Amino acid sequence: MTRLMLFTGKGGVGKSTTSAATALYYANQGMKTLLVSSDPAHSTDDTVGTKITDVATEISTNLWAMNINASLVTQERRIRLQTAFQNTFGKMIPTLSDPDSEMGSVFSISNAIPGIDEWGAAEVMGQQFESGEYDLIVFDTAPTGHTLKALASPAHVKQFILQLRRMKKKLMAKLLKGIIFKKDETDDLEEALEQFCDDIDVLRRHLADTQKTKLVLVSIPTEAGFMEFYRTVQYMKSIGLKPQTLVINNIVPDMGVDVWSEAKNNSAVGMVYHEFRNQQEWMRKYTAVCSQESMQLLGAIRLPYEPKGLGTDGRLMDFAKLVCGEDKLAPPEE
Repeated sequence: MTRLMLFTGKGGVGKSTTSAATALYYANQGMKTLLVSSDPAHSTDDTVGTKITDVATEISTNLWAMNINASLVTQERRIRLQTAFQNTFGKMIPTLSDPDSEMGSVFSISNAIPGIDEWGAAEVMGQQFESGEYDLIVFDTAPTGHTLKALASPAHVKQFILQLRRMKKKLMAKLLKGIIFKKDETDDLEEALEQFCDDIDVLRRHLADTQKTKLVLVSIPTEAGFMEFYRTVQYMKSIGLKPQTLVINNIVPDMGVDVWSEAKNNSAVGMVYHEFRNQQEWMRKYTAVCSQESMQLLGAIRLPYEPKGLGTDGRLMDFAKLVCGEDKLAPPEE
């Protein structure tokens, strides 16, 4: 059974590093793993140290990787929906069939559907999940704002589709009166929307199934990091999804009394100690929320180097062992 680990968090918290390290770790454990990035900044390329394209390519033993251009992914579906929309409503309002007309440009279904670009990334995730080709899919999402749109878009799109159906039925009842469409005539728009709804429902079930999917939040011990984390948890709950794990990166370790006692005399030690003290407040807040929400809490101390690069001599594996060693950050259980 294919399992999915989806990583989300605000920019700059080490999300791409954490997701890439997780993928590398379990690939080394013998799982056929696919690392997927929908981050337009392509941070994953820098982290693994190799160019990643929109085609899944093996970059290390048992590890494949790909980048997603969400807009390109949805292009075929956009064209199909727009053509069906114009074929249906264009019979009632002819100018809708002309995309260059003012009416045609205003009533563009691809522009009206909420979150359709973000949905492109989610669609690829669903396709890879359904293929069953990989043991584990590690999904490195775009920064939180975009990710939430993608996660929420199934419900929003379905609501939009239902409103569109009602509008179509009302217009047909008032204007067509059975003349243009016969009862047995195929409605391309209805068929396209039905397929879209089916795809959305399948993905929603995957995301909500904690035996198949693990939703991992990544953050850092700062006020901005905590507030983003808290909003994300509440929003995910509101759309029926449960975040299961929080990884806190960039933690300043406790150096002990002997080192901290030099803080007054050594400015470098003083600066690090000040940051350590500031982090403790937010660590307590993270701990309280994770306890309340029954979330696993994992911490990664700040390393004196950037964890990048594949292979046994790459430092990404150092971070992978730190986060995933002893099954700390594990795939969902079957």
